[in-house]
Order: sequence, then C-alpha cells, then structure tokens
Amino acid sequence: MTALLDEHPRLGVECVLRELHIASSTYYRWRRAEREPCERRRRDVEMTERIKEIHTESGGV
Repeated sequence: MTALLDEHPRLGVECVLRELHIASSTYYRWRRAEREPCERRRRDVEMTERIKEIHTESGGV
C-alpha cells in the first residue's frame, strides 16, 4: 500500500485510502512503523541476519 503511493505520488493519499476503504490513521501508522520500527521488528531483523550468517557458515545446513 505505501509502496503504491510512493511510486505514484500524484494519486493522492486520501483518494486512494477512500477507494480502498482504509482509515487514514491506519495508513499513517504504517508509515510511522516504516520509519520507526518497534523493538520486536528490530530484534526480528537482527535475528534474521544472524540466522543467515549461521546458515552460510554451516555450508547451507
């Protein structure tokens, strides 16, 4: 959703939200989460990177 609006800024946020029946507060919460991920999201990203490292170091096992 946010990617669509990023790629097509001329569409206008409010028009798109209205057509998709999405509350503007939901959209802005998504945007804030992209800029300021919660602690859980940050830990998940760190853990995913560590898992990838271990997988590579183990030869894909």
